[in-house]
Amino acid sequence: MQRMQRVKLALKNRSGMALPLTILVMTALTAAIAAGFAGAATEYTTNSAERAQNRAYHLAETALEQFMVLRNTKDSLNQKWCTNCATDPVTADSEWTRVKLPGGYADIVSVKVRPAVGNDDAIFFIRSTGVDTSVKLSGGGYSTSAQRTVGIYARWNTASMKVQAAWLSLSGLVKNGTGVISGIDQCGQQPPVAGVMVDSGDLVIKGGSFNPAGNPPVDTSNNFVNLRDKTGIDWASIVGGSIPADIEIPNGSFPPASMFDADTTYWPVIRIHTNNYSLPNHGHGIIIADSNFVVSGSNMWAGIILVGGTLTSNGINTVSGATLTGLNFMIGGTPSMSTVDDDIANGNKNYVYNSCSVSMAAQNLRRYRAMPNSWVDNLASW
Repeated sequence: MQRMQRVKLALKNRSGMALPLTILVMTALTAAIAAGFAGAATEYTTNSAERAQNRAYHLAETALEQFMVLRNTKDSLNQKWCTNCATDPVTADSEWTRVKLPGGYADIVSVKVRPAVGNDDAIFFIRSTGVDTSVKLSGGGYSTSAQRTVGIYARWNTASMKVQAAWLSLSGLVKNGTGVISGIDQCGQQPPVAGVMVDSGDLVIKGGSFNPAGNPPVDTSNNFVNLRDKTGIDWASIVGGSIPADIEIPNGSFPPASMFDADTTYWPVIRIHTNNYSLPNHGHGIIIADSNFVVSGSNMWAGIILVGGTLTSNGINTVSGATLTGLNFMIGGTPSMSTVDDDIANGNKNYVYNSCSVSMAAQNLRRYRAMPNSWVDNLASW
């Protein structure tokens, strides 16, 4: 038998393996890097979307707050702030406007959900959709802007100013010379009120040709506390800015007489911070003077005058509407019985009650009033 030979096998390096292995490793690394980039991009997009949503939320909230405060105002060119608002929301089903803000805008829509019932004001739902235009969000093959919608229920406040007298002074009044202060309604719509109303013992009349009229012509029956409570004015809130001003002095300029003559519907709210500011010309609306105020010459005013300090009236002038003075005593201190803090009315005066002028001026007081606990966040947008 022939002896079999043992075959010895030897492994040898096979050519061509390095390249496939390199490709495999590179493919795995590429996939890992691509996954990392995709994850980072997704996280970046998510973070951008969240930030854009926050910006849209702040736009919606800011615009809604501005709408609640500025709806009735006009700019320096006498253009309405709310471009598509009704003259009286109670008579309309809805109204809307667009508020442009840095980084985007918001669309405001107010929808009447219940009309006025008896003495209860109409109820509205006000929706604000904020749109952030500072960053475009990409996804699904298209780009879009982040949106957020908030809302609140509100009542349309129709309350007007309750007039107690043609001229009510918490600080007292000194009347020199002739003239009439009358609480008889010159518009003929409302029952007469007092002509002059001051607290007990704080009226000084010099001369025998002063002719007050009203019901009663002169009312000095109240002490300071009772008179203060009868004003119906929340002076602290007004000083704090609860009635937005169309014009502020000294930052702005008092409207010229020609502006009032050209537009009989222009009844602005004019806030005066300058002490002893003098009425420069005739006009109509609401004057809110923080401290002392002066009416001189033949200047005339129709509407409401609210004076924190004393009112000095010189010359022949007429105020038709309602005048309240010495209101700073409502937020601290009591007037003295001397004439040191009294209003001064010199010359031929005509301060008369006019309910129509008061109503026209008080239209600026008519506004939306938010209902407590009715704020809604993240409403559906459409």
